[in-house]
Amino acid sequence: MKTLTISAAVAFLAAIASAAPAPAPVQRRDTAYASVTFEGAPPDDAYFTMSIPVYSSTSITNSLSISHISVGTGAGCYFSGIDGGSTVVHSGQTIDVGPPQTQVSAYCWEE
Repeated sequence: MKTLTISAAVAFLAAIASAAPAPAPVQRRDTAYASVTFEGAPPDDAYFTMSIPVYSSTSITNSLSISHISVGTGAGCYFSGIDGGSTVVHSGQTIDVGPPQTQVSAYCWEE
C-alpha cells in the first residue's frame, strides 16, 4: 500500500510538471534615450543637446551655465547642478533652471 501511494504521488507530480507551460523567453529591449536640450542665455547662441539613456545616471561635462532644459516626448529627467540646484523636467516640457548653473548629472526614465 505504501509503495502504491508513493508511486501515485510521483506520477501525479510528474503529470503536473509536464502540464505546466514553459516560461516565456526574456525579450531583450533596446535602450531608450531621452532627447535633452540645455539652453544658456541667450538660447539662440548658447545651447547643446544630449541623448541620455533612460534608467542610467549620466555625467554632463559641458560647463555652459544653463537657464532652461527641454526634454523630448517619452521621457522625464532629473538634473543636478554644480551649485546644488536640482531640476525635474517631464516629457515634452521646457523648465527654467533657477538660479542658472552648470549641470553636472542627469537621470532619466520613460514616461
